[in-house]
Amino acid sequence: GSKVTKIEATVVPCTEISMSFFDRLYSEGVVRETGDIVKCYDEYYNDILISDELRKVLLLEDSDHYDIFSQSDRKEFLFCLFKHLCIGGTLCQFEDVVGPYLETTKALYKDLVSVQKNPETKEIHIISTVFRVSAYDDNGLCYPSSKSHEQTFAYLIVDPCKRHVRALYHRFGG
Repeated sequence: GSKVTKIEATVVPCTEISMSFFDRLYSEGVVRETGDIVKCYDEYYNDILISDELRKVLLLEDSDHYDIFSQSDRKEFLFCLFKHLCIGGTLCQFEDVVGPYLETTKALYKDLVSVQKNPETKEIHIISTVFRVSAYDDNGLCYPSSKSHEQTFAYLIVDPCKRHVRALYHRFGG
């Protein structure tokens, strides 16, 4: 309902092809061997309830385990998907084990990105390009929402072979 004056499309790195990317959650004590997420005292960050070490790793820079993922790791589309699923929305009912988050992240990732095998090296690599998009009107940000929040996002995933564009969108709050 508004006239868009500016569009931003930021390329999101998308190179990870294995869920072993998240094995460090186990080795660093964020998640127990059983898959149970280690709990902590409740606190809030940007209207998000943090009640376990996993959410601390994902959100709080002063977390003891924040640095198990580098800044470049945190920009990866696989990490972004995992983070969005773990944090959820305002009425999210959290899991006590990490399995459902990892399984859902893997299934969603496989549905969204396309891969191709290099005929010479036989290695699989991702051919999709992922963009995080925002639109602005005369009043400022208008898409994906007029309020900026790290759980409000719009991704466009472009498959160059099939010439398909997939959209993934979420708006935090009401």
